[in-house]
Amino acid sequence: MDRAGVRAGQKVLVHGGAGGVGSVAVQIAAARGAEVFATASAARTPLVQRLGAVPIDYTSVPVERYVAEHTGGAGFDIVFDTVGGPVLDASFEAVRTCTGHVVSALGWGTHALAPLSFRAATYSGIFTLLPMLTGRGREHHGEILREAAALVDEGKLRPLLDGTRYTPADVADAQRSVESGTADGKVVVDVEP
Repeated sequence: MDRAGVRAGQKVLVHGGAGGVGSVAVQIAAARGAEVFATASAARTPLVQRLGAVPIDYTSVPVERYVAEHTGGAGFDIVFDTVGGPVLDASFEAVRTCTGHVVSALGWGTHALAPLSFRAATYSGIFTLLPMLTGRGREHHGEILREAAALVDEGKLRPLLDGTRYTPADVADAQRSVESGTADGKVVVDVEP
């Protein structure tokens, strides 16, 4: 919403579109009128489609192929990486030349910037906890959250919660669900007072 200025007419790629953060990104981009694409495993492509994105099975379709297929080889206007590691590197290869922008919530590690530089594209790393931890930018962070709340009120944004309910006694099972990637969205552990 903030760093990339997503708007109607843009092609947006969300890596990890079936996850808790990715599912929100898909919905926000769609609400702003963008044409949204999202990577997910084959088992999760129906979920991504229900959220409003064209699914891309990252396990079987290489970057070059989905860039060619969905953008005519031009690249995506915005690529949002919620996975990190090699997926951030793939984001640099998938972004549009000259005007493209990559946003990552997990930009840690060592990454080759040459593919991004050769495209003359831009990159933003985000750390949403920074305003809460330091106080800097807190007012602006509040503006972003109010905009997201308005989308919720309009029915254009809903959190994706895994259907399995866990109790404190099931925390190990909940953790395994997250680690294995089988959870559909955020995992909830119900704690009664």
